[in-house]
Amino acid sequence: MFAAAGAAFVSIFIAEFGDKTQLVSLSLAGRYPPLQVLGGAMTGLALVMGLAVGAGGLVAAYIPPVVVTAASGIFFIIMGLFTLLRREPEEGPTNGKGGFYQTAALIFLAELGDKTQMAALLLSAHFAHPVAVFAGAMAAMFLNHALAVFVGGRYMAKLPPALLKKITGYLFSAIGLAMLLYLALGRG
Repeated sequence: MFAAAGAAFVSIFIAEFGDKTQLVSLSLAGRYPPLQVLGGAMTGLALVMGLAVGAGGLVAAYIPPVVVTAASGIFFIIMGLFTLLRREPEEGPTNGKGGFYQTAALIFLAELGDKTQMAALLLSAHFAHPVAVFAGAMAAMFLNHALAVFVGGRYMAKLPPALLKKITGYLFSAIGLAMLLYLALGRG
């Protein structure tokens, strides 16, 4: 059981470092309160990892990875455009729960069918200890995203809000376009 948790921690931590979901946490932590972003990230990641270790085989059997990737790419582009076009007071981070919900939704969709979800699914099947794999994967995700939120909250929050809004919008759109380009090149 410890081997399953350890293998999940090491493989997920390495695979997630620099991944699109870490970039989402990094950029949103400059716009919203860092704890909201971390809470949203962990909620989205827990849902995805739960799917991976629990019902991953069923999800993979009924929803083709191409559909998941296309839907995620389109969602990221829409969120990028929404971020760029939405009018809001530019007084720094907002106080509502928007950071939590936006982070949870973006991370959930970005992580569906991602390499870390597939790794958790395969590790769960290999070790036959889904709870241990889930615990190891979530510990890795927490460490990875806590680092991103710290850096984002500490340094990205110092940028002018209008610039940060543009960076975030363009980053989301670029991630979405990259996902769709990946499909167009026949790799999905």
